[in-house]
Amino acid sequence: MRIVSNALLIVSGVYLALGLIYLRFWWAERARLAYLAFTISCFSYLLFSSLEFGMMKATTPEEYLFYAWWAFLPGSVGLLSFAWFAYLHLHGRKWLFVTYGVMRILSVMLHLIMANGINFRQVTSVVSRTVLGEPLAYPIAVRNPWMVLPHLSHVLLIMFFLDASIRCWRRGERRQSITFGTGTILFGSTLLFFALSVLWGLVPIPIMASFAVLFIVAPVLYELNFDMHRAAMLTETLEERDTRLTETLEQLQLSASAGNVGLWTRKIGEETIWVNEKAGEIWGSPSGEQFTRNDFFKQVHADDRALLITLIRELEEGKNEFQLEYRMVSEVANVRWIHSRGKVEAVNGSRIIRGAIVDITKLKMAQEAVQDLSRKLMNAQEKERARMALELHDDLNQSIALLSIHMTVLRNKPKNLEYVKDQLDQLISDVYRLAGDVRRISQELHPARLSLLGLEAALHGSCRELAAAHLLEISFEAENLPRDLPEDISLCLYRVTQEALQNVIKHSEATSAHVSIKSEQGKIHLSVSDNGNGFDLEAAKARESLGLISIDERVRAVKGEANIISAVGGGTKIEVQVPVGNDSEDVINTKQY
Repeated sequence: MRIVSNALLIVSGVYLALGLIYLRFWWAERARLAYLAFTISCFSYLLFSSLEFGMMKATTPEEYLFYAWWAFLPGSVGLLSFAWFAYLHLHGRKWLFVTYGVMRILSVMLHLIMANGINFRQVTSVVSRTVLGEPLAYPIAVRNPWMVLPHLSHVLLIMFFLDASIRCWRRGERRQSITFGTGTILFGSTLLFFALSVLWGLVPIPIMASFAVLFIVAPVLYELNFDMHRAAMLTETLEERDTRLTETLEQLQLSASAGNVGLWTRKIGEETIWVNEKAGEIWGSPSGEQFTRNDFFKQVHADDRALLITLIRELEEGKNEFQLEYRMVSEVANVRWIHSRGKVEAVNGSRIIRGAIVDITKLKMAQEAVQDLSRKLMNAQEKERARMALELHDDLNQSIALLSIHMTVLRNKPKNLEYVKDQLDQLISDVYRLAGDVRRISQELHPARLSLLGLEAALHGSCRELAAAHLLEISFEAENLPRDLPEDISLCLYRVTQEALQNVIKHSEATSAHVSIKSEQGKIHLSVSDNGNGFDLEAAKARESLGLISIDERVRAVKGEANIISAVGGGTKIEVQVPVGNDSEDVINTKQY
């Protein structure tokens, strides 16, 4: 039976396998010197075990001495490597590690200069001993006193392993302290046992120091299995996170697409810019994936390039966030406004600019339209004030002055009673006319009757007064009109009717007009039509007629719709629909005036 030989062969295979595994680990992570230390230990004891096998099977003193001399060298390298491994892995004390290394290197130097090595002065004979049924060689030799130096290094090695294990325990690394600490201490103790018992001749058995390394191999295998299990768990966790990250990115892309937001990224110092599909569409990237900074600046409006160049310089110099608006010019000379914002992040030692862009051209156009409309409304307000001032001065003021003169003449030059009565009747008529003018102007400024009497009565009264003042036939019709219309809707419909009739009076040269208002299917339908000369609707839109704009803006403010129908020579009709919810049960029946 060759139990020991087979076991030694298995141990050698374990050293070879672990050496190759940890060599691969170290090659993948060069900074992990602990992997390199363990790799050297495994290959050193692989060589030591083969030489130790030669010592076990030696038949002559010369053969035994040959294998023993050479086995000391890889054995010493393996011990130094294990000490280095413990120093790196368990964070042992540096001075103990250095002291042990000096003692071991000194032992190797003495071994090299001595003819038969540091352990034996002479091997006189080789005795065969049976171990587990297998005959193995045991030396009868004259011991070298210098052998005490490597043996003392074994004692120091045990002290180093024990101290490193205690320090590891105190740091809270209990598992490593128990596994590696126990293994290294047993390894050192076994080597010391063989050194003191076999080499000094106290116990007549063969040297089998290779098996002592199994005390370190066992915790290494345990740690390797633990790391593999942890790696498997981490892989599952990473896969779950990757799945969630993919879903998050898809949701982000969907949100960005839904919000018409373009995303872009550029590493500071590089020319290439990564863009998503929407950013490529906004910026005009043909691929929709990436383009260069030079491509970007070609499309930037000339007046905005200096602003962007300054911003990029500030970002490269350390600025972390930005927000700005600029213009881009397409190949067909269309100008687009872009709003951009983002931040700079540090990733793996590089600074990455991440930004988001939105095409705000329509918003800019709307802002310009609002500003233009505000300007026109202010001009219209000033014109209306001037008209009111002129009307008050030229009409009311002069009428009042004339009335005052007539009354003064009547007082200073009284005549017969009939004449006085005639003059008073004329004065009373003038006063009524002035009162009507004041009431009409007041209604134009603020329709008090609208809140007092309701929309129908206010519209009816306004139509009647305009017809009387301008010799225009205006018919009015109301059907199913709710009594409790919201104030904003009532005012909107009143002002739209007022504006439409003023346009009829000023521009249409019509002889008749018709106003119709009714409630139907949750909406108020207003219609104002005339038989005047009409107008070119497109031309009026091109001139941006303030009256038409006013009607449209008022109706949109109450979520309604306005439609203007007109043709040159064919009259004009303005139709308005305003939602008011469900039809009210408290309504006025159809009336015509």
